[in-house]
Amino acid sequence: MAANVTLASNQLFRGETISNDDPGVTVAVSADLPAGFYAGADASFAAGSESPRLTTANQYAGLALRLNANVSLEVGAIHRDYGAIYDDAYRLHFTEVYAGLNLRKVHVRAYLSPDYLVDGRNSYYVEINAQVATIKDWRLEAHGGLSLIPHDLGDPDHSLISYEDWSLRASRSIGAFTFGMGLAATNYPVFGPTGNVRFTAQISRAF
Repeated sequence: MAANVTLASNQLFRGETISNDDPGVTVAVSADLPAGFYAGADASFAAGSESPRLTTANQYAGLALRLNANVSLEVGAIHRDYGAIYDDAYRLHFTEVYAGLNLRKVHVRAYLSPDYLVDGRNSYYVEINAQVATIKDWRLEAHGGLSLIPHDLGDPDHSLISYEDWSLRASRSIGAFTFGMGLAATNYPVFGPTGNVRFTAQISRAF
């Protein structure tokens, strides 16, 4: 069993603020179970321009299968709850199932959600996360994501609309603490008007 508390200057999800650019705190717990199973949960709260509030809560479980020392596969599911949303075509509470490939410094996941859209059509998300450099005690990590969403109902175009998000983050550990800072952006207008590059700074404590 492990736990983590994170203080952040802004809470982001896939490149967009979910805290209206307010600072907040996230509390997370996780457990590695026998035979490669794992599970965890987290809750985030923010305050500042608005009164203190829950911004998100997530619960997940999965199975990781190690192929060798550098490669593993995983499958799992995550349930997400959000306190506010910008586009009411999407649900505040939804589930995603995922499959992933984990290499030593690169992690790829593909997600499918059957209930993210209010109308019940499937939506998809693919992400890649990579450790791109290590400079003394600092790690530089990059993220790229692609959302694939159906057009509005009644639209004659039945292809999927694509949206992108990205982030760059530098972090270092000092004892049980991890300090990080980074930039992120997206053109995905779900949790707020998008297009701004956002900066965030974090400090985490592991237990």
